[in-house]
Amino acid sequence: CAEAGGVEEAQKKGMEDFRAAFKKKFNADVQIYAPYVYDSVMAMVEAMKKANSADPAKYLPELQKINYKGVTGNIVFDPKGDIKDGTLTLYTYKGGKREQIAVVK
Repeated sequence: CAEAGGVEEAQKKGMEDFRAAFKKKFNADVQIYAPYVYDSVMAMVEAMKKANSADPAKYLPELQKINYKGVTGNIVFDPKGDIKDGTLTLYTYKGGKREQIAVVK
């Protein structure tokens, strides 16, 4: 099976730190896409800061140019607005337990 997203070895510590901070603050485990939503919002906030505005007409051009280091990795967009180097995590099930196979781009 596959899930959108996933982190490579370099981001694993950041992801674990995020999970620990989330658990401490909310007394709940991180749901699957929470780190990606967090990075998305923080990238938008960074673009708003650079534009000095929350007006989409002003901050969207900044978002297109963003290079934000997030929990899940660097957030950078290609000319079409797709995330560069997006990842997918592949899993298998053995003995009723899910095991990660790989993170692929």
